[in-house]
Parts: sequence; structure tokens; C-alpha cells
Amino acid sequence: MSYAELRVDEWNDRSEQAAGRLAREIAARHDLTVVGLRDTGYAGRRHRTALFDRGGLRFALVPGGRPTLGYDGTRFHPGAGQAASYADSAQEYGLPPLTEYVDAMTSPVRDVDLPAMLVAVEAFEPGEMPVPPDDPRVGELVASLEHRGDGVATVSSADGLTVELDATGRVTRAVLVEEFDHDEAMAALTALGLRTTSPDEWEWACGAGASTLFRWGDDTPDDGYPVEHRTGAHRTPNLWGLAIGQDPYRYEVTTEPTVVCGGDGGVVTCGGSGFFLGWLTLATAYRDGDFGRWLASDDGYADETLTRPVIGLT
Repeated sequence: MSYAELRVDEWNDRSEQAAGRLAREIAARHDLTVVGLRDTGYAGRRHRTALFDRGGLRFALVPGGRPTLGYDGTRFHPGAGQAASYADSAQEYGLPPLTEYVDAMTSPVRDVDLPAMLVAVEAFEPGEMPVPPDDPRVGELVASLEHRGDGVATVSSADGLTVELDATGRVTRAVLVEEFDHDEAMAALTALGLRTTSPDEWEWACGAGASTLFRWGDDTPDDGYPVEHRTGAHRTPNLWGLAIGQDPYRYEVTTEPTVVCGGDGGVVTCGGSGFFLGWLTLATAYRDGDFGRWLASDDGYADETLTRPVIGLT
């Protein structure tokens, strides 16, 4: 069996020894290091999480299958607080009934075939590529400091290398910074032997097969926007072990230039459009078509281009 054919049930049904052996085989095939293999839980579901490292980038194994993606708004039954929040927003902005709005702002229900893959635990800017602490360029930059071990926090070079150090002078983080647009970002990933997620892959990576509006269920807090809640289900790694869909300001680009996932650039939150609408931007199948098309247009502007790299399994 090809590693790409690995399904969720096949992975979770393996013994601990067999799962460990498979993880090591995948790591050897793709020049990775296995950094964790453990049983985890999220929103009442269980899964065996496998984590890998490649040059400072951490990846999680996301098994494949034929999942149902998208969302049908008629399935959503809001709580009292959600209904009241939406009613206020609808009255102020002339929005349609809640079911109709949820349908319009989520991708359609569909069944897709997806391979198993390794997905980056955190999204990042291709223009901020992590650099291993033992990289010679890091050593040269640190060695150029006149004083070491005196609490220096960050140092940067003229060519975009930024290194963070602790109070003892130990390197804690290093990144190489460049500015990229969407096409350049995709090319930068390709040059690294990576690619970003397709919209289908992103939904699968985020929801991990959950049938609810959000990966954790249908409920949301009634007392603030996601960015105002520093803890909670949205801040917790999901079933696969991914930090994903946590902050609506930090949306992620996909292989489709007009489709972004995981947020709306903070449009709803910044505009004060209502708490439920703010949380809806973190729905697994959320789609703001207008924002995506604007972002991909000549008028679009982004402070950062976040992507979630994928390593295809062979």
C-alpha cells in the first residue's frame, strides 16, 4: 500500500508498534524526524497523532479517505445567544435569515477523495522561512555581535535573516525574511519541495471529519470575538494536532488564489459586525468570496501571506 492511501481507520487501528514503524518509514522516505506519536483527544473524539520535523518546520500526519466536506445551513441550530447576536446583525446590515446566510458563507456539501499527507502544524509566510539554529549563516550573525549573554533578544542582518536569542545568548528562533505575492509564495514553497493546501485539503485538515459548523461543535461564546478569547476550543490544536483556524485576522491562502480559509482578515471583527458573525469566520467551511476575490485582485492588499505547507506522501 502506498502511504498516500492510508485512511483514518487504518491508521488508528494499527498497533502502537506498527504505527511507530510506519511513522519512521515515512520519515525516512521524506527526510524527516519523528518527534511525537501519541493518542490525543479533541471535542470528544480520539485520534493517534504523529508529528514530524523538517528543518524547523513541524508537520502532522493527516490520513486520507473520502470525506464529506462543506456545510448545509439547515443543519445549524443556533443557541439563544447566537440567534440574538445574528438578529442584531441582520437588522443593522439587512442580512437574510440565518440559515440562508450560513449557506451563503460556507462551501457546498460534497464528497471528495483525498490522499494521506503531511500538513504543517502552523501556517507561516513563505517569506519567513525558519532556519535551523545550527545554520552557518546564523552562527556568523551571532558571532558578529559585540556582546553576548547580556540579554540581547533579536538581531537582524541586511539580507533578511532575523535571529532571536535568550538571555544567555542561545539561539531560540531564526527566520529568513523576504516579501512575496501569492504566485511568488507558491513558487517559494515549490522550491522547498512543498506546496500549499487546496481548499478541499484545508477543510479536511481543519475539521478532521467533524460534521458540525465548527471543528469543535456548533457552540460559540456570546461575550466577545475570537481574538478576545485567548483560550478555548479554537486555540487548542485540533484532532490531527494542527494549530488552525484560531484567529480570523490570520487567514490562509490556498492553491486557488480567490479562496482563503480560516478567517476574513479581521473584516467582521474590526467592523464590529456582531459576535456570531465574528465566530462564523472560523467555521471549517467558511468562504468569504468577496474578500477572496478582492485579495486576488490588483486592488487587494495583505500584510502577510500565510500558507499551510503540505508534503505529499509517496
